[in-house]
Amino acid sequence: MADILTRDALFRVGRRYIVTTPNTRINPKVVDVEGSDVNLVVGQTALMGEALSAGWANCMRAMFVDSARGSELDRIAFDRFGITRKPAAAATVDWHLQRPNVGAGGGTVDAGTRIAAQGGQVFALKTDVVFGPSDLSLEATGVAQLVGPEQNVPAGTLWSFQDAPFDPTIVVSNTTPAAGGANQETDPAFRGRIRSYFLTLRRATLGAIQYAATTVPGVAVSTAYEIVNPGDALPAGAVELIVGDEDGNATSLVLQAVRDVLLDFRACGIPVFLSGGKVAFEDVRYRLAFSTGIDTVRAASEVRSTIVAMTQFLRPGQTLLRSDVFAAARAVPGVIAREDSVQEPAGDVVPPDNQTIIRVRAEDVSFE
Repeated sequence: MADILTRDALFRVGRRYIVTTPNTRINPKVVDVEGSDVNLVVGQTALMGEALSAGWANCMRAMFVDSARGSELDRIAFDRFGITRKPAAAATVDWHLQRPNVGAGGGTVDAGTRIAAQGGQVFALKTDVVFGPSDLSLEATGVAQLVGPEQNVPAGTLWSFQDAPFDPTIVVSNTTPAAGGANQETDPAFRGRIRSYFLTLRRATLGAIQYAATTVPGVAVSTAYEIVNPGDALPAGAVELIVGDEDGNATSLVLQAVRDVLLDFRACGIPVFLSGGKVAFEDVRYRLAFSTGIDTVRAASEVRSTIVAMTQFLRPGQTLLRSDVFAAARAVPGVIAREDSVQEPAGDVVPPDNQTIIRVRAEDVSFE
């Protein structure tokens, strides 16, 4: 917020006026007597002036993208750019439905059938899953019944039907994690997307295609690459796009939502080959020193949280810089990061391919 005139400063202005005005009909010293009529009038006026000054400062703050907050930022983004904040998103999951035999014959597992994960998260089938008389396994997709990243269940989760299917022997499994569950877009993330708006007004560029993917709720990172001919490195008339949520994962429903958005961003007739990323977890090992009087356990925990948060925004194919691992430690007050403070990684971590998304989890961070 901009600097405002406080009631104390305004009271001093009123007092100065009374004291310096000649030939007044009252004793100027009365203004300093708490509870006197003059004291109350000047104090009331100063309080009203402070409120007006604060209102003006709030209005000024709400006029700029860098300073607006909450609904103020929503209003600026929509009025000036036609952009809206991404809402909280429900996770989606790719399922494999399998049964040991065809004794129950053909049947349909209806859309909306609820299936619960071992952690209590409940998903519902996106579409009907129709088993023929001889079908033993089929693919399906599910949508979480609650929004938020807590619904992004890991691969290999145990599932149980909340609504009984026609064949009680059907077993549900997921070989890939659920993805796309996200909280409402935060002010900093929204500001970053607003800043990208003018850079992507020219459609069919790599930046515009990357930006398009991030407008889909649940998609946090994306990277676009131009596919070139191996011999002469000339453009081959196609683009590769890799996307992921905060954890780096993507499901078939997330990818389809991105494909739908790309219709307004990619060049007509130029294919965009879309895929989810491959998450690679990187170990980080610190040897830290601390200032005297610092709660070392708490400081170490803050270092761990900082490096985990920093890597959440690494895009597909983006290098994890060793200097950023140092910076995560230096960002915590009381932590002394020396030359040997980062034991792992020994250098910059370069992804082996464009699809790899580097992430650091809390359990990947250790201290000596």
